Amino acid sequence: MRCVVFGILLCVLAGSAGAEPAPKNVMVLFQDLGQRATFLDAFEASLRAQAPGPITFHEAYLENPPRDAESYWASQADTLRRRYSGLKLDVLVVNGPSALEFALEYRDTVFPGVPIAVTGLGAQQFAGKTWPGVTGLTTPVGLGETIDLALRLHPDTTTVAVIAPREDPFWLAATHTELLRYRNRIKEAYFYGPASRELFEKVTALPDHTIVLFHLAAAPSGQPPLAGLDLLDAIAARMPTYSAWRTLCLGHGCIGGAFDDTTKQIVQLAGITARLLAGERPETIPIVNAANLTVQVDWRALQRWHIPESSLPAGSEVLYREPSLWQRGRRYFILGLAVIMLQSVLFVALFWQRAQKRKTERALSQSEQKFSKSFRHSPLVVTITRMSDTRYVDVNDAFEEQTGWTRQDVIGRTSLDIHLWEHPDERVSLVERLRATGHARDLEFRVRRKDGTIFTALGSAELIDVNGEPCALSVAADISERKLAEEALAGVGRKLIEAQEAERTHIARELHDDINQRIALLAMNLQMLRQSLPASEIATGRGIDEAYEQVANLGTGVHALSRRLHSSALDYLGLEAAVTSFCRELSERQHLKVRLHVENLPATLPHDISLCLFRVLQEATHNALKYSGVAECDVSLTGTSAEIQLVVHDSGAGFDPANVKGQGLGMTSMRERLRLVSGQLSIESRPGHGTTIRATVPVRG
Repeated sequence: MRCVVFGILLCVLAGSAGAEPAPKNVMVLFQDLGQRATFLDAFEASLRAQAPGPITFHEAYLENPPRDAESYWASQADTLRRRYSGLKLDVLVVNGPSALEFALEYRDTVFPGVPIAVTGLGAQQFAGKTWPGVTGLTTPVGLGETIDLALRLHPDTTTVAVIAPREDPFWLAATHTELLRYRNRIKEAYFYGPASRELFEKVTALPDHTIVLFHLAAAPSGQPPLAGLDLLDAIAARMPTYSAWRTLCLGHGCIGGAFDDTTKQIVQLAGITARLLAGERPETIPIVNAANLTVQVDWRALQRWHIPESSLPAGSEVLYREPSLWQRGRRYFILGLAVIMLQSVLFVALFWQRAQKRKTERALSQSEQKFSKSFRHSPLVVTITRMSDTRYVDVNDAFEEQTGWTRQDVIGRTSLDIHLWEHPDERVSLVERLRATGHARDLEFRVRRKDGTIFTALGSAELIDVNGEPCALSVAADISERKLAEEALAGVGRKLIEAQEAERTHIARELHDDINQRIALLAMNLQMLRQSLPASEIATGRGIDEAYEQVANLGTGVHALSRRLHSSALDYLGLEAAVTSFCRELSERQHLKVRLHVENLPATLPHDISLCLFRVLQEATHNALKYSGVAECDVSLTGTSAEIQLVVHDSGAGFDPANVKGQGLGMTSMRERLRLVSGQLSIESRPGHGTTIRATVPVRG
């Protein structure tokens, strides 16, 4: 009997030891819904990387009500208390001063005993302040540095117009203090929100040599017709505009400012939160100031206001720069090489004919006749020049037709005598290569006709023996029209992809900034309606609760759709974080188990490569979910010094690629995207043996 009891006890202990630890619960409290897109995904990824064990995240929003609306905050507190009454929170992360004030005021009733990690506090405004049970970060606001930047780039400024909310006196006073340093140079003009057309007309009516310092953010609901960022866009198009807040500047026509490093700040906050989850008390973790400031400017705004980059302070970052000529034309060059390879077949035939001619003395005459015939009537331009003095020995009919020079004009003269080369240094390089290696292939050069017009030629040259004297046999073709046609056709694919991405971004922004906020407001109204309903209206209350859940689910779906259309994690955190977030969301939303493996991925990648691989991953996993018939797949993203490879594999139904007629839009889109970044796509599949999609992209500096 003792043995039986002892055995049962061992089984119970073994089962307890093998059970997974209970997940930690972290709530993030925002001042408004607009903060979520640039914060939560990055913070969640960073915290999971730094804190061991499972973590469950929860979100709540205050939507920045008027400070005198105490009943609204009390209602929000009561809603949070009821919603999370059965949940044990381990850490509360608050973003912004209003969220911190709410958490401190209602912590005893809503968040009793929960440690608080705070972010989004201006270092100037909250320096040296502490609160019991609170730790976190303060963020430097580069107000003075932004003003210095603006006056450095506009030394003839006479007036600084400050657009700010009247209800925020601290930053108004801070702005005035910073501007006092230039009181002998400039005048100050203050304009207070809310945003309106009248405010726009007042600002734009200011005299020349005026710059605008923008502090006015958009309210999350009840906005006037011209509000917040719309006002910023309109003013920035008319007057040089700066702001010390990144979200009120970059991407909205503003020239720039001095900003903190958001990515480093999120990593720091995640480290503090991980320490709280590990059991450290907030009092032992001092509130620290976040990363240093960096000047960031919009290249497009610099061009609009004719500001040279040499005027920027050392270490400034220039964003939104247009791609270089090589970046825009890379695929044109690759297409040109493909055409050159086709032309090489003709060159090889000519060289083979020359080699055959030398085999026997008996076939010499016949070979010379064949060569002479090919030389004269070839559709390609063929010339023979002496290597000793580079003078022409002979030219064919095509040379006369395409250059306008006759055989009598050129024989005994050099190409320099008739100014045939538009760039003579190309001819010098050709002669040096011939003397060094005996051949020169796939050369593209510009040729000047007798009448002065220019055309582009593609040619090769080989050393031959003519009557015992070394000569150069050159073969060239006019590719001017073909290059123009190829460039025109090649531009279509990129423009279509760029248009598609622009439309995706626009729709995603509309869903996130407009539709999702309306849904959140509708959900809030349903909650308030439910709270005001008498207890006797049980059926009506149940119906409102169901409607609230449906609206909440709709908001979640709209947000997920916005992220699928345009991944903010890809823009701010890079490819690895975006792929990780996408695979996790796909697993949760579609019940498709995704096993992700990432190895040796470069820390930074060109945006077009990152976007291409991310879209290929979306399309490949969509095909796996739709056609494979299985509920799991493997995703591998690996990098080397030369290339990055994405592999999506499922063990599902598979198919025979040879029997598939045509290609769907998804497969065509993947191939076109990879072609634009010089990548390749391969598909391996057999019926009953699954499908593997492999995308390979070369890494460029």
